[in-house]
Amino acid sequence: MKTVPYGAVLRPDAETSRSLVALSHAVGGDREPLMLLGDTAPPHVSVLHVDGTEDQIPAIEAAIERHRDRSFEVTVIGLLYAVVPPGDYYVPTGGYYFGLEVIRRPDLDALHQEFLRLGLPPLGLVGPDYRPHVTLGMSARQPALPALTDVPTGTLRMTIAGGLIGPHGTFPDL
Repeated sequence: MKTVPYGAVLRPDAETSRSLVALSHAVGGDREPLMLLGDTAPPHVSVLHVDGTEDQIPAIEAAIERHRDRSFEVTVIGLLYAVVPPGDYYVPTGGYYFGLEVIRRPDLDALHQEFLRLGLPPLGLVGPDYRPHVTLGMSARQPALPALTDVPTGTLRMTIAGGLIGPHGTFPDL
């Protein structure tokens, strides 16, 4: 049976999303971008990405629905840049990652563990290696350093969503 990449994510409000999209473009817009935030790549913190069969996806959708009325606090702790080697699942060509790291708070970790217990085949870093973050983008050339006053600090409120995973770990249909 054919598998589909699907994910549960936390989304910020519209105003925060717009500021994160602007930051993404400021950092990577002129650096041969491979992926920048925008309409088909909304900002998010991944709870879990899976590679499940079409008949397994309703289980993750039901788990998402159980949390639909909640909001989650996500605390930004810094801006991270990393080199991604060729052959990566999300960025096969390799390149430069840039994103916001967030604290792995107990409630966020518990949510991640709940979704892991669904037993669907996970993609990416999971379990003890789970590292929540907001991917701002990927570029072929070293990304720029933004004005540090443009980097969000403190706690953001986010709500849960889910959908099919697109290129570079994006969610084109959210």
